[in-house]
Amino acid sequence: MTSAIVILNWNDWKNTVDCLESIYQNEGNFDVFLIDNGSSLNNLLKISNWYKGNLISDRKFIKPRLKNQGELKFINLKDNIFNRKKNTRNLYLFRNKTNLGLTAGLNQAYKFLIRNKYEYILRIDNDFVITRDYFKKIINTIKISGVASASPKIMHAYIKKSVWFQGFKMNWTYLKFQRTMNLKKKRYFDNLSLNKLVSTDAISGCCSIYRTSILKKSGLGDEDFFYGPEDIELSYRLKKYGKLVCNQKIKTFHKIGRSSHIAKKFERTYETTYGFLILIKKIGKFSDKIFGYSFFILRGFFYLFFEKNNEKKNGYNKALIKFFIKNAKK
Repeated sequence: MTSAIVILNWNDWKNTVDCLESIYQNEGNFDVFLIDNGSSLNNLLKISNWYKGNLISDRKFIKPRLKNQGELKFINLKDNIFNRKKNTRNLYLFRNKTNLGLTAGLNQAYKFLIRNKYEYILRIDNDFVITRDYFKKIINTIKISGVASASPKIMHAYIKKSVWFQGFKMNWTYLKFQRTMNLKKKRYFDNLSLNKLVSTDAISGCCSIYRTSILKKSGLGDEDFFYGPEDIELSYRLKKYGKLVCNQKIKTFHKIGRSSHIAKKFERTYETTYGFLILIKKIGKFSDKIFGYSFFILRGFFYLFFEKNNEKKNGYNKALIKFFIKNAKK
């Protein structure tokens, strides 16, 4: 069995180092692929220095070299195959010249790992900290017959006993659409006692595992999404080939918003708004499109006259204009 962990980095070396530290505290046979989306060279140097056990002046402590850490190797994801040795636990680094966006950046790695016949692919966003037994438990979950993809229970890293994700069912009506599609950026649940394996209509892409063969069949991530609700759209296609489950017995910790805040508010608002409009178009029912588009348009007028933050206002309305003009031309 060969498994790969994929992490995306964009000018966020501190969170990436924290994530890598938690990953390498896990036992097991895996390789880590760090895809850099056009970060500064200094940002990559910080990560490289940490991996090699060197001093990082911005941190208050020096981390020793981790157990069975492996080597740091630069690779080209455009290559068909590469010489991989067993049980190395290496960190493979690939750098894009520009920021391709989350979905396109991840797809580069997915295609490479499919060509090199990895059996399982784990996506862990760089603003996550995983527990020491995460790898073992999530691998056992994906091995269950009929499971195409799985997520753990995701806890808020900074709010005690707050659950950000533990699976949900989608009922495609407008009110449910608003709550489930995360328009207000919240997925908190009151019931913290849930502790079982449950079927879900969407996996949380930011911390998930896929059977590589099924990910290939699904067509990978839809690159119409720069980032945003791409995981919900992917889940919609993955369900055609197997079950999606959330293993609530497995906990991970999400530094919610810490990584995305590196981007400016204009960019975050624009990409998120545009992403949800695309989501409605691609998998929403007719009623979702009527009510969903109406909601976004009315919200745009509200922002135009009442939103005080100009970056947020301009990002939101630019996304509306681009989406509706682009689709009107079609």
